Amino acid sequence: MTQKNKGLMSIGTNILLRSKNMGGDLPAKNHQLGQVPFIDLIDPNALERYRVKRIGCASCPIRCSRISEVKEGPFKTEVEGPEYETADSFGPMCWNSNPEVIMRANYLCNDYGLDTISTGVTVAFAMECHENGILSDSDFSLEWGDPNSILGLIEKIGNREGIGDILAEGVKVAASQIGNGADAYAMQVKGLEMPRQEPRFAKGFGLGHGTSNRGADHLYGLPAIDLAGNWDVARKIFPEEILEELMDSANETYKPDMVIYGEHFCAITDSLGICKFSTVEEYSQLPFDLLPGLDNLGLSMTEEKLLEIGERIVNIERLYNVRNGFTRQDDYLPKRFTTEPLPLYANETDPVTGETRLGKYLRSGLLNHYDAMLDRYYSLRGWNNEGCPEGSTLTRLGLADDCKIIHQ
Repeated sequence: MTQKNKGLMSIGTNILLRSKNMGGDLPAKNHQLGQVPFIDLIDPNALERYRVKRIGCASCPIRCSRISEVKEGPFKTEVEGPEYETADSFGPMCWNSNPEVIMRANYLCNDYGLDTISTGVTVAFAMECHENGILSDSDFSLEWGDPNSILGLIEKIGNREGIGDILAEGVKVAASQIGNGADAYAMQVKGLEMPRQEPRFAKGFGLGHGTSNRGADHLYGLPAIDLAGNWDVARKIFPEEILEELMDSANETYKPDMVIYGEHFCAITDSLGICKFSTVEEYSQLPFDLLPGLDNLGLSMTEEKLLEIGERIVNIERLYNVRNGFTRQDDYLPKRFTTEPLPLYANETDPVTGETRLGKYLRSGLLNHYDAMLDRYYSLRGWNNEGCPEGSTLTRLGLADDCKIIHQ
């Protein structure tokens, strides 16, 4: 078991919070920032104080989930979680430092059947629209970090009341209805709100969010080999001559190679119903390690053949999108990530209080060559410049007959 999986066992996905705050990969204030000065208030230690029970999937040795409880006060609640994505969505993303608000927001989303990532991003979108003078509400201030606004908007969205009726459509549609430049604050790809990675520092995820056939989704490709410093796995997968640049998190040249491998492996794990923590997240198991199990099911194949199945799935999904009018423009991220440099500051310990604070400026992050990454991604996939699979690619994958769906 890897060190990170041991961390997931003891802490859960919130193990990511402090390291992401150090690396500028903790989206905050609707991606205006990538760090917060209040990490001590929402880090794993802060959240663990509310844990009452550790749970997990059947027979799983990691059991990464939690039941948390706020025992009293205005945010009294009991909920499974929160997981990292939820903690960031209703914490830093909305500039909220109160863990009890995060847990209450988590509970309300569950109660209304709302996705916590999309809902948190939508609340943050509304707050930035308000910050820029293009959205207001008679009931709530919409100020950054305001608990009443965060929780109140969730209820308005759930009940489709007032501005909640607009926000319930998601940030892409809401931005088009609000107008006045609101689209600049809509953090989405293909209509799906972005998950909790910061593309200007997690550049593989930046490309992966853009190219994902189901819209921005960190679980579509999970390109984190470079961020994890997983050299052993990288050497097993990629040619030696590209490793130095591929494993440099700031270097964009070979991020497409990492994204494509991850997308194929994720398609396999999704199809087989396998947890991604032990596969695409940590690579405790590579595709090769799945072959004995498949063989026992009467599905004998090579590792190359298994990955080709993943590639075929991605291409079939892409054909569906092409048939529905998607082009290269739908593989782009919001302009913020290619035009607004994001500062990174050192996390320092206050010598008097012992609290973590943001210290000296280190550097800035930006997606500098997104079009070049997209060009290489398309080329490696055998797609044309608009992101449509070439006939030769479809023939190689046994999908030649399916190319007709492009024209239907």
